[in-house]
Amino acid sequence: MSRTLAFIGLVLLVSGGFLHSQTPQASCTFKIHALASNPNVMVTGVNDFGTIVGMADFGTSSSPQFRAFILYPDGSTVYWPPSGAKMSSFGGHNDVYAYTGVYVDSSNTRHAFLLNRGNLSSIVRPYGSVPAGINKYNSIVGSYSDSNGNSHGFKRYSNGTVVHLNYPGAVGTHAIGINDSGAIVGFYDGTDGAEHGFIYHNGAWAKLQLPNAPLSTELYGISNAGVIVGQGQAHAYLYASGQAKEIVVPGSTETDVRGIAPKGLIAGMSDNKHAFLATCH
Repeated sequence: MSRTLAFIGLVLLVSGGFLHSQTPQASCTFKIHALASNPNVMVTGVNDFGTIVGMADFGTSSSPQFRAFILYPDGSTVYWPPSGAKMSSFGGHNDVYAYTGVYVDSSNTRHAFLLNRGNLSSIVRPYGSVPAGINKYNSIVGSYSDSNGNSHGFKRYSNGTVVHLNYPGAVGTHAIGINDSGAIVGFYDGTDGAEHGFIYHNGAWAKLQLPNAPLSTELYGISNAGVIVGQGQAHAYLYASGQAKEIVVPGSTETDVRGIAPKGLIAGMSDNKHAFLATCH
């Protein structure tokens, strides 16, 4: 049995809660970055080289101006606004120079895209998709909304084949992260009005609710070893081997984790201003 399958089996056993009455804090080493001009930042992904992607907001609360960024380990930043684009954002990237994201052109038309080694192509199936995670095979996961406004997850293979993902009985499903074994994480909107984390692999679903987060658990990434990162009601978490640990950037008032690389590097943001790279255990 692969490590991913074994891990999912473990999650199924503890589905819905934890045996730990107290949540320990993860031991982490952080590298903090501030982007030039100090915009608000939303980190969305990280690869094994420590390169972080996301979007930066150079506007105001009433008039946001989003620009996709690539933040390299040395702190240098490249922005990616396609020619004529009014807005751009990256959803994720991998170790072989492929990026997912969305941009809005000058006519306010929205485009979901795959940027693969500098070649830009549109993701048109499913319509209205918001691509997020991508693995080394260029399999992409994300979400889209139907005509009734309900959210559905999807997995798009590199050949363009699309599989739709709907957590059983859920109101909406949001797929966000995928590892190289094809294990997918995200969250679903329950009939109870709460958000619940999920893991999906080879047709099997597992629920994962983070500690002290009965109303909101969102899973954002899964490494090749089955380590998961996510948010539980304003707290960032690392989950491995049946135990959750909280991730806290020292000196910050808010820590948000948004991705984990195949080999385990973690990325997120603190206080909405600083991007961070972390190794945690």
